[in-house]
Amino acid sequence: MMKTYRKIGLFFVASLAINVAYGQDSTSFSLTEAEEYGVNNNEKVRNALLDIEIARKKVWETTAMGLPQVNVQGQFQQLLDIPVSVVDATLFNPAAEPGTVMEFRMGQEFSTSATLNAQQLIFDGSYIVGLQFSKFFQKMSATAAKNTKQQVKSMVREAYYNVLVARENVAIMDSILTSTKSLWDKTIAYAQAGLIPQEDADQVAIAYNRIRASKATAERQADVALNLLKLQMGYSFDQTLVLEQTLEDVMNEIRVNNPLLVDASIKQNANYIMMEQQWELDQYSLKNEKAAYLPSAGAFFTHSQNAFRNEFDFFQNKAWYPTTIWGVQMTIPVTSSGQRLMRVQQAEIKIEQDQNNLDNLERSLEFQELQLKTSFQSAIEMVELEKQNVDLARRIYNRAIIRNETGVVSALEVTQLQNQLLQAEGNYIYAVMDMLGVKVQLDQLYNK
Repeated sequence: MMKTYRKIGLFFVASLAINVAYGQDSTSFSLTEAEEYGVNNNEKVRNALLDIEIARKKVWETTAMGLPQVNVQGQFQQLLDIPVSVVDATLFNPAAEPGTVMEFRMGQEFSTSATLNAQQLIFDGSYIVGLQFSKFFQKMSATAAKNTKQQVKSMVREAYYNVLVARENVAIMDSILTSTKSLWDKTIAYAQAGLIPQEDADQVAIAYNRIRASKATAERQADVALNLLKLQMGYSFDQTLVLEQTLEDVMNEIRVNNPLLVDASIKQNANYIMMEQQWELDQYSLKNEKAAYLPSAGAFFTHSQNAFRNEFDFFQNKAWYPTTIWGVQMTIPVTSSGQRLMRVQQAEIKIEQDQNNLDNLERSLEFQELQLKTSFQSAIEMVELEKQNVDLARRIYNRAIIRNETGVVSALEVTQLQNQLLQAEGNYIYAVMDMLGVKVQLDQLYNK
């Protein structure tokens, strides 16, 4: 009884843990968790994993070609018209007149047979190469699946960044809207009291309406970015999705783990890996062409039972006639008038082309690496510069609001400074987006 209670208790605790974990994973995600969720739920990854299963089955299919192949065949036939043979009558009756013939039927109306065939490959160079290639094909499928996972992670990462940037933009608009609303309320009161012209109040109203419209647009953009993230993750559009990290968290992480200081190689690039495997694939093609020079050998065994009847009585205890054959067959290539040689040389030329393509891709990736690192460094510097500009514009704007309350600065001047702040904030957002975009490209370059 105590063991039963313990099992129930363990089951309850385990269920609670699973429910808690599921609830957390299904609604709230860090960047890493979002990437992993995308890998586990994206349809492209599922298909890539199914390709690995197909490759595994292909290995066994190829292996089975070299194992014994056994077939059983049965046949029944009825001669509706038994063949008639005609011979010279003198063969059987020397007294027959010359030119006379004798007719007789050859065969029996019913016949049936059962045959067992077995074949076994002894040696074939192409089979050996094919078996090696099928295992390599499985490796290619695994590499393709890995690359697909990295692509999904990259798409989720970019979409995650876009949501954070869009929400930061909304927060900026909301902050400015709050201060503009306060300024607008005070300006209306001053205008109604006759302390300032109505035109000044109208200018503030225009600025207030403009920032309200900008905030509404920013909110809609944030919703679109969130739905795009759900799409890339394979997440339900109807389910709530909470992002655990903020843009500041991401920026701090980038500062700590600067992509320019990460030890990575362009040989990790997905295109480079696939090009290397293409080179290796053509190596197998060359081996297969060379294997055509080798002899091939196989063994066979055949056993059959045959019965012939004038009546359909095959199930009675009457004679069946066996036939058993076994043997070995060997094929030795002698000459193909140069066809095999030309195929080998074409395969060798293809490998040389693959090497040239690989060298060219490596140089292109090296150039891309240099270009992206330069762009990322410039983008980082631009983000810091635009951040400073935002801080300066915000201080100027806040001081202008305070001075407006004392009548030193007009409401029109405040709205002009507000536009300056908005422009600075917009430049900062664009700089952050550009920097994150370059980082995503660097991650893609290193297949991360």
